[in-house]
Amino acid sequence: MTRKTLIALAAAAICMGAPVPASAQAEPPPGLDRLHAYCQARGHLNSVATDPKSVWSWRCVGHRGELHRIDMHDACKWHTNGRYSKAAYHDANNAFSWYCY
Repeated sequence: MTRKTLIALAAAAICMGAPVPASAQAEPPPGLDRLHAYCQARGHLNSVATDPKSVWSWRCVGHRGELHRIDMHDACKWHTNGRYSKAAYHDANNAFSWYCY
């Protein structure tokens, strides 16, 4: 099926309340699910959300336990190989709601 056909079928299914096949759904923006690897690439041990109820609580953990601020825009660039360079969040009260665009 062509992309136009899939989009048309998805639109019809939405209007009729039917489930939309996964292949016709838009791909969501990537999340920041590799912050440990990002921090390690910068010479740190891993990452931690010091408060799971705050998007601003993410830090890289250094080798002596020190905490380093994470630039989420830079993390998005690294995470997506430059494809997305901006970071945003869905909910300021949820440290795990970051995504890249």
